[in-house]
This record gives sequence, structure tokens and C-alpha cells, in this order.
Amino acid sequence: MKKILILIGIMILICSPSLYALSLNGNRLSPIIFEPGKKIVNHYLITDTNKQVNLSLAGDLLQYIHVSEVINNQFDLIIDAPQNLPEPGSYSFTLHATEMSNPESSGVSSFVSVNLRYLVEVPPHGKSISISLEVPDLNEHQEVPFSVNVISKGLENISSLQGTITVYDLQNHSMATLNLQGEPLRSLESATLAATLPADTLLPATYWAEAIINYDGKSAQVSDHFKIGNLNLILVNYTSQLEPQFALFQALVENNWGNPIKIAYAKIFINGTELLTTPTIYLEPWQRGELKGILKTDFAPGNYNGLIELFYDDQSRQENVTFSILPSPSESLAGNYLAVAIIIILLVLATFIIIFVHRRNKK
Repeated sequence: MKKILILIGIMILICSPSLYALSLNGNRLSPIIFEPGKKIVNHYLITDTNKQVNLSLAGDLLQYIHVSEVINNQFDLIIDAPQNLPEPGSYSFTLHATEMSNPESSGVSSFVSVNLRYLVEVPPHGKSISISLEVPDLNEHQEVPFSVNVISKGLENISSLQGTITVYDLQNHSMATLNLQGEPLRSLESATLAATLPADTLLPATYWAEAIINYDGKSAQVSDHFKIGNLNLILVNYTSQLEPQFALFQALVENNWGNPIKIAYAKIFINGTELLTTPTIYLEPWQRGELKGILKTDFAPGNYNGLIELFYDDQSRQENVTFSILPSPSESLAGNYLAVAIIIILLVLATFIIIFVHRRNKK
């Protein structure tokens, strides 16, 4: 048995594929920005293989891209951007590295291939920018910082950057306006335009801001939503229709505060009678959660005045609501039978009336 096991082990070692895993090590290059006449050389080291490696390229813009000869498992990826760039847009190409078979090797071999994909951006020939607006969610009594990030995407320098930020409420009423002023922006570089709204300018609520950036006769705009919060637990939704006898109650609540609410729960009342105190939950800043439990609904079907009292940390607030107690399944079934019976009776009466009128007209 030992001899057989040793023989099997030797056969596995002879026939098994290489334990190496081909790797290419070099600086991260993608995405690549094509600039007129710019040359990019990226060095790579081939590791984790004992075989020769074949390199090839596929994709776009290959007339400007080539690889050097592999020497001591090292090579260069060389990109020569022309003075007259191709059409602006996004391109891509792939570098393939594949192990080559050794004709002198015996046994079964496996060959590993590595593919590196590169994205290439050819910028517009004139002036162009991309912008993004960042506004954090804040608590009341804090200044509101606005930050507009501007990236020059064109090949021409921009001589002037300026703009405005307008803050609106959710009914699109203008609440505040801030001016932005920036320095000239060189081709393919970036800049940040910042402004701050004084504390207590806005009441706790949800707002949205629009930034418009003007640059050398052109403009770009972007918008973003943000919140001014306070220590408050908002009732987003609740179970308004309750099953008879015993019903599952659920209330969706939201922490309107930039700090955690450690203890949140609710008490449910119908016609002044407390029916349920939910288990407590913990809410992260701005997080939503569910308060739920089973309550006993010994009421006749119909609508009732209700109250949901929300407790959060050392605060509380009340919400007047309406609850509907649904009829029991048996009552619903009886009501359905009664409705069907009435319909049948009406149909029979209508049939007799039609026959009677028809006979009288015939006489």
C-alpha cells in the first residue's frame, strides 16, 4: 500500500500543472488622459512563472501604443500621444500576457494568461469642465459648507471661473444665494470653489442646492440635497388598518438628528386607551427603523381616533392618527352573501317586470 501511495504521489507531481500564478506588477495607469505629444512609459515586472511570456495588445488607439522586448522578466508599456489627437471620447485597450509552452517539457502543462485593461480619455479640443457639488447633512445651529469641485476636461486653459449657489426648500422656494469666485484653471487640472452659509440661516428641514459655474462664456450646473437636522423622531408611516381581535402594528420612524438616538419606542392609544408599548430600538444618525408589536383590538369595525406617542432619549412627541378596525372574516363573508342575495332578488324582480311588460304590450 505504501509503494502504491508513493507511486500515485510521483505521478501527480509529474502530471500536475505548474503551481505558479502569472502576475504583472507595475504602477496603476488607468485611466489615461491623452495630451498632445505626451509620452507615457510604465514599467512592469513579470513574476510567479517559470515560463517564457508572450505579450500582445488589443483594442483602440494601438497605433500609439506598444510594448518593449521582455528582458529579465521586465518590460515597458509605451504610449506616444500624437500632436493631433483623435476624436474626443472614451477608448480602451488590453494588454495580454500569456505563458508560452516549452517543447522540451514533459507531462501535462497548463498555461496562465493575464489581461490588463486600460481606459483612455481623449479630451475635447476646446474648453470643457465637469463639476460636482458636496453639501453635508448637518445639525441645527451649524454653518453649512458648500464645495464645488471643478475639473477642466478640455485642452484649452480657462481664464475665469465664477458662479452662484442657490438653496431651495422642497417647494422650490429660494432660501439663500451665495457667490463663488475662482482663479484661472489650466487645461486638465482641477480646482475647488467653496462658500459657507451662516448658522441658523435655515430651519431644520430638507433642502436642495443648485450650483451654476460660468467659465469663459460657457456654463455648467449641478445640484445636491442636504438636511438640517434636530433632535426629533419623525413618524414616516404606520399601520392604519388593524385586524380584529389581535393585530400587528408597525411604525416606520426616522432619526432626524446627526447623532445616534440610543432609545426609541412608541405607545399606541385608541379612544384614549393604551393598547401597546413597543420594544425599544437604537437608531444611527439619519437612520430609519421599525417600532412594532401586537395589540388587542376589542372594537367593533369602524374608524377610531388614535394617538401615537413617540419617545426618543429624554424627549417625546405625539401624533394624532386615525385607525380603522376591519370586519372579521365571518362578517365579511356574511356581508358578501347578503350582497349576492340582494343582487339575485333584484335580477328576479327585473325579469318578472320585463315579462309582465312584454305580455301587456302583446295583448
